[in-house]
Amino acid sequence: MAEEILVKFYPEGKRASIERGKTILDAALKADVDLAALCGGKGFCGKCQVVVVEGSENLSPLTEVERKHLSAEKLELGFRLACQAKVYGDVAVKIPEYSRTGKQKLVIMGVEPPRPLKPAVRKIYVELPPPTLEDPLADDLRLINALREKGFEVEEIDPEILVKLPDLLREAGWKITATIIDGKKIIDVEPRDVSEHCYGIAVDIGTTKLACFLVNLNTGELLHACGTMNPQIPYGEDVMSRISYAMEGEDHLQQLKKAVVDGINGLIQEALTITGVRREHLYELVAVGNTAMHHLFIGIQPAYVGRSPYPPAVAKSCALPPQAVGIAINNRGRVHVLPNIAGFVGADAVACLLATEVHKSAELKLLMDVGTNTEVSLGNREKILSCSTASGPAFEGAHIKYGMRAATGAIERVKIDEETFEPEISTIDDAKPRGICGSGIIDVIAEMLRVGLLDTRGRIQRKETTRIREGPQGLEYVLAWKEETPSKAEDLVITQKDIREIQLAKAAMRTGCEILMKRLGIGREQISELIIAGAFGSYINPESARILGMIPEVPLERIKFVGNTAGSGARMCLKSVDARREAEEIARRVEYVELAALPEFQEEYVNAMAFPHADISKHPEVMSKIKAPVTTRIYREST
Repeated sequence: MAEEILVKFYPEGKRASIERGKTILDAALKADVDLAALCGGKGFCGKCQVVVVEGSENLSPLTEVERKHLSAEKLELGFRLACQAKVYGDVAVKIPEYSRTGKQKLVIMGVEPPRPLKPAVRKIYVELPPPTLEDPLADDLRLINALREKGFEVEEIDPEILVKLPDLLREAGWKITATIIDGKKIIDVEPRDVSEHCYGIAVDIGTTKLACFLVNLNTGELLHACGTMNPQIPYGEDVMSRISYAMEGEDHLQQLKKAVVDGINGLIQEALTITGVRREHLYELVAVGNTAMHHLFIGIQPAYVGRSPYPPAVAKSCALPPQAVGIAINNRGRVHVLPNIAGFVGADAVACLLATEVHKSAELKLLMDVGTNTEVSLGNREKILSCSTASGPAFEGAHIKYGMRAATGAIERVKIDEETFEPEISTIDDAKPRGICGSGIIDVIAEMLRVGLLDTRGRIQRKETTRIREGPQGLEYVLAWKEETPSKAEDLVITQKDIREIQLAKAAMRTGCEILMKRLGIGREQISELIIAGAFGSYINPESARILGMIPEVPLERIKFVGNTAGSGARMCLKSVDARREAEEIARRVEYVELAALPEFQEEYVNAMAFPHADISKHPEVMSKIKAPVTTRIYREST
């Protein structure tokens, strides 16, 4: 038996026993301690910083990764990276506030067009005539006939119900409520009229967050909505990290599945506790997510989604018994998962298209579901093209020196004075700044362009201000002095490397838009509406996004923010079987474009790296508002 080592975490006082040679991060995961690990323990992000309080001699030597991310001052104070420090004896560590995920700012609601209510699950009250010598019809047929008179052609009764049916009918005095799914199968029978207790759950399984919606299936009313961070995050910040983790060990797939299922069950319990709804009256759960999240939720190995040619294992919608997935609703109910389009455009994209009704529009619309991956769809009722772009890790804080998620203390808005170059910042919950989240990152880079602190190729410019200084990796801009932060340990800065990371992310998004527009042979003038969906998308300043070139330069009045429409589409399909059929039709109609396979991808991507784009002549409205020096270009478009 392997030797067990004890790791204590302060200030919570939590502890975990782990095998000798495991890391502090392994212990944090086991103890369920809030510790940021955006890269899933790969050592890329440097966010999982802890201070060793006791037992530093029981840790592995400092690694080069730690020397890269931790300053000499921090090393002197006993800082380590939890993912790098292996434990060989008992140890105690303190987690600084800025190393925590914190209270996340979540957007879980989105626009939802009205639809006629037509759920798959119905509860019908019937009063049966008891059997007599003149009418000795079997109990099951007696129930089926009574339901037929109500307009339901029942073909099957769940075996569990058949077993208890005889006693239940007689004890209830032949007055019962039958629960029917798809109009054909009885999945529950209860005494008396309890037809008003019919509920379902819709779930959006995002890479970063989970959103859960409790719905009354008799009325369509939303009774409760709640959300939380996706518990898979410690295993990897982005889709590819989690796919890699699932492939690394025999039990890793089950760990990822269990994490997300436990997270969903926790949200279900919250909804039940607050509303008083009984679990046995939850009859169906409808789920959406990108293709990898879809596979992990069901328990399908997503390895081939991450390998060329990136095929999904399952494209069609699927229905599963709750116990097969591990979902805590009525055991005789159902888990329904919407269809996928392709390896990197999943059920969540289908739900977004359904909720925004792009597929019904006479005019061309551009839909961008901005998240860890940004799905881009362009089209109308005649034709829809879709692609996926790897945008999110930088916007979620990964690979940004002081990047973090949208949690307490994150800088979310920035304005820079044109004369003094002094920043005016806003933080989440008005707390002291401890990092910068995606909307703040976009704002500060756009502002640096606007006031001339960046050129159009993204290079920081020297100016007469203490805010621009030479850092370990080149020039950097100081957003907040260390005295203004809760830790008072380091200044919060935007580095040249941070700007490059955002260039890569925004270029991916813009490349997707440009390629889809060229595939349809249109310009931005023909886009009637630019729809921005997703939790992160809800906080983007559209003017800043245009300045960076994240989005095409359409007039601001044509930009529409719709929130979490993946969740909206899931709710629509929970409440309407017609919406489910529509979702299946959308999934099969959409033409998926694999960007990496296109010969023009590289040129488009390189052009999109510039601010706002390589061909500035096309963007006079944006360029007139900024002081960014225009540099000589080497792009084919301008030579």
